[in-house]
This record gives sequence, C-alpha cells and structure tokens, in this order.
Amino acid sequence: MENNINILILSCGTRNLLIRYFKEPQNGIGRVIGTDCSVYAPALYEADAHYIVPRMTNPGYLDTILDICHKEKIHAVLPLQEDELYLIASHRSLFEDAGITPIVSEAETVNLCRDKYAFYQYLKQHGFPAITSCDSFESFMKESASGNMKLPVFIKPTHGCGSIGIQKVDHPGLLEALCKYQDNMDDSYIIQNYADGEEFGADIYVDLLTKKPVSIFVKKKLRMRAGETEKSVSYRDDKLFELIEKTIEPLKLAGPVDMDIFCIDGQYYISEINPRFGGGYPHAYNCGINFPHLIAENIAGRANERNIGNYEEGACMLKYTDLTMRKLS
Repeated sequence: MENNINILILSCGTRNLLIRYFKEPQNGIGRVIGTDCSVYAPALYEADAHYIVPRMTNPGYLDTILDICHKEKIHAVLPLQEDELYLIASHRSLFEDAGITPIVSEAETVNLCRDKYAFYQYLKQHGFPAITSCDSFESFMKESASGNMKLPVFIKPTHGCGSIGIQKVDHPGLLEALCKYQDNMDDSYIIQNYADGEEFGADIYVDLLTKKPVSIFVKKKLRMRAGETEKSVSYRDDKLFELIEKTIEPLKLAGPVDMDIFCIDGQYYISEINPRFGGGYPHAYNCGINFPHLIAENIAGRANERNIGNYEEGACMLKYTDLTMRKLS
C-alpha cells in the first residue's frame, strides 16, 4: 500500500501508543499530525507534526482545525475525546466538502451513546440484555419496591466519561444525598444494579464504506485504573460476538467503537458503547487487530473484508507507566 494518506488526530492527549501505531509504515498512513489544547500532552511529540489549538469550546476551533487540514493536506480527521466526537459529527459536511473524511459515527448515534440512560432505554426497547437502571432516587425506590433493583447500586454521571464521579453505594440515605447533590449540577446520575460478575471490553471496527462491523476483539478485564483497562486477557466466544453484532446493527456507527459488557451468572449484559478508540485498544493491536490499517483502506476507497474473532485467546496485556522528556519553551 502506498503511504500517501495523511491523518489528523484530535485531542491526542496521552495516546502515545495510538500515534505510534498509525505511524508504522505497513499500515498505509503517510503523515500523522496531532493536536491538543495543552503543550503538555505527551502524544503530540510522537506525531510527524503537531499543533497547539484552542479548546474545542472556542468559537474559532473548527476554523483552526480546517486550516490545519488545508496546510497539512489532510485526508481524514480522527477525534478521540468524548465531547469532540459530537462536535465533529455534527459538522461533518464542513470536512466532507473539503474532501476530508471524518472518522466518526453519525451525530445522533454519538449523542445517544453519550447519554447513558438514553442508551439503556435503547437497549431495553430493542430487547437487548441490559443491567436494570433508573435515572433518579424516586425511580430507584419504585423499582426497589417492585423487586427490580436493590442495594448495593452503581452510580455514574449520565454524560460522564472514564471513571469520573462513579461509585458503589450501599446505603439508601447516601444514595438519596448523592442524587440530590447531582441534581444541582449540570448532569444527573444513572443508577444501576451492581454488576457482580466479570467485565469485558470489545474493540470493534465498523467499516466506513459498508457500515458493517468487520473486526471484533474481546478482552476480559482483570484490573482497571482511572477508567481504563490496565490488565486484561484476550477472550473469544461466538455467542458474545453475535450479541455485539446484533446490538450495533441498528445504530449508525462508523470507525472504531469501544463496548463494555458484563457477564453475570452466565448471561452477557451490554453496559455502554463509546463510539471511539477505547483506552484498552493497544491490547487488540498487539493481538493483530489493526484498526489503523482498516482506516487507511477505507480512506483509499477500499472496503474491508469481515474478519471477526481472528486472534489468539489467552494473551495478556499488562499496561505500565512510561514517560518522555521534553524542553518546552
């Protein structure tokens, strides 16, 4: 494959490994350009070139990104941060009119996946197995009285990301107080039955051209830190692959997708979908699941063939801390 595709990776933050993967010559990418609003984002310095840009809430942010695209002859833009997904998706035409492919799902899907309670309702409406949830203390009391929910529960901000604001609660008074406090904030809580089982993560690639899932990698999570998978082991189950495909089929997804699943008493339950690269994707890549190559194929106008579950089971990822030293003026 000719390496003549230039990609712009937005809000690259600490995704050093991801930048490295895109830069590997065999993946078909020419130049990898990174952006972030902070000079202290380490992944910037892995890219072939980088730009410090305004915060995405700045009115001139999109113009800045489009100027970079023009200057660097960018073919595709890849957002990584939760809020930026919707920003790019909802302004898709600005990029497409300039001949640039936004690697992001449709805006309505991004919005649905970001709202955890709305996504729970979507799962229930479509008959998919989901952990029983509610969106207020009053609703929890009603569900508890009917036997559908009980303490302990797991609470998290409805529009949250990572591990920010999540906690296990086992006392009704504390749950009521937390819900009242959150009601005065910009976001509410989703309250879920505590999932006492095994947790899995799936890295999925939905082809940009066919809109069909062509790659699925599943890992059993062994340890989490700050909302990201720190230790995991690769896992295969045709029953789970089938459930994943059925769940995402009605959604307008595109590109990399991260999904969280629980297994409780032998039953799989869908928890969340994040329509972006997941923090645990390095495990998939090192098991031969090469999303940068799939992206390059799509940008070159070639659809990818279906290749689901083609990896070794039992391969462990053990993430550790690294650093880079820079002199920043």
